[in-house]
Amino acid sequence: MPTYRVEYTHLGDRQQITLEVDNEALDNEQKFRDAVAQRLADRILPHAELAFRHEDDRTLEQKLDKAYDVQVNKIERE
Repeated sequence: MPTYRVEYTHLGDRQQITLEVDNEALDNEQKFRDAVAQRLADRILPHAELAFRHEDDRTLEQKLDKAYDVQVNKIERE
C-alpha cells in the first residue's frame, strides 16, 4: 500500500499524519480522497463511522468537515 503524508486541520489545530491507502482507491480522485478521509477518521476519530453511515450526497471528506470539523489540507505521497 502506498504511504501518504496528510496535513489536516481539526478544530483549528493543524496536524500531520502518515497513512497507507489501498491501491484500488488510486484509480479515481474521489475514491482516493474518500479512502484518505476514511483512514484519517479511523486513526483520529474512532466514532466517525456514525457520520459516514448517514446517507446523503456528501463525500466522506465533506462529512468529516461537517460532523467533526476536520479538513484535509494537503496530501503528499511519501
